[in-house]
Amino acid sequence: MQNNLQFTLVLFVLLITNISQAQNNRSSNGFKDYFPIAERPFLAAGTGNNPYEKILLEAKPVVYYSIYNDIRDALNRDTIVAGDAIYLSIQPHLRIYDENSKPVKTPSYKAFIGWQSIIKTKNNNFLTAAIETGHYSNGQSKSAFSEEFEDNSDESSALYDDITDDTDLAVLLNRSSGNFSTNLTRVSLNYRINTFDESNYPLRSHSFTLAYQLYHNRFLGAFQFGGYNPEDIDIYGRHQIESWYEFTAHFKKMRYSLSQRVFLHPDVHPSAVIYRSETSATLYPWDTDLGFMARFNFGYDDYNYRFVDNYPRFSISLTWDWFTPFVVKPRKLQVPKERE
Repeated sequence: MQNNLQFTLVLFVLLITNISQAQNNRSSNGFKDYFPIAERPFLAAGTGNNPYEKILLEAKPVVYYSIYNDIRDALNRDTIVAGDAIYLSIQPHLRIYDENSKPVKTPSYKAFIGWQSIIKTKNNNFLTAAIETGHYSNGQSKSAFSEEFEDNSDESSALYDDITDDTDLAVLLNRSSGNFSTNLTRVSLNYRINTFDESNYPLRSHSFTLAYQLYHNRFLGAFQFGGYNPEDIDIYGRHQIESWYEFTAHFKKMRYSLSQRVFLHPDVHPSAVIYRSETSATLYPWDTDLGFMARFNFGYDDYNYRFVDNYPRFSISLTWDWFTPFVVKPRKLQVPKERE
């Protein structure tokens, strides 16, 4: 298992490096699909752990597969027209722990079908809306709070009778095989304020994102597949709210960004904190998609059922930008006709 994951991580690094090098030209990378609202992949190492596990490596090899995408084309028209993307997104989250056996435990898997629509305003700013729906789980079959019983068994369900508001769930959590599963739908809104150079290439941008995420039982809102355990949903709640600010600018020929994300899930069990903060700085030394990110986060963990954990962590990582700046055609100005 460990060798397979290490091989996957090596392929991930080689892939993003090669693609980034192939897209070194600002104005000619027309083959690339753009996603204004996206989770960025990363491969990270750092310090800061919960009391029960030590993380050696962490990776999110997120990928997006376009079914349809005309975002770049829409932003290069003379007139204001919406650009759309319909896509599939696979968002695994993997960790290697400092343990003698089973170093990869309870990995996270998210899979979405999504739609995004972007429009360029009269001031050449960008407004984007997105809706994504899919599944989130860790592929395990045991009770969340026992390695002995199967999830949804009578014995597993009986364990929840002893859980009160004062119970410390981080102590009880089955970290090797405990099931986490739910379907979810996510709605997002993003606004980018842009500053361009004389070639209509974005020099600076202020990006503001708001998102709401709902855990629900039916897949795509209709099918009885992949839903949550009824006892678990009362623990991890159904709602999450997110806000995200990012500033992007250039220093000489390098691009950099500073980002702050805040997550709230207000209806979780009282032993878990309701907030998570992620502060990051990313440098793109070749002004392409590939970057190096330093990140500090605190609050609840974002690794499936480990939201019951609360600890700070600092990490350094390779990352990938799904919405690299590109030359944008300005809106065609209407010249008034001369009076006859």
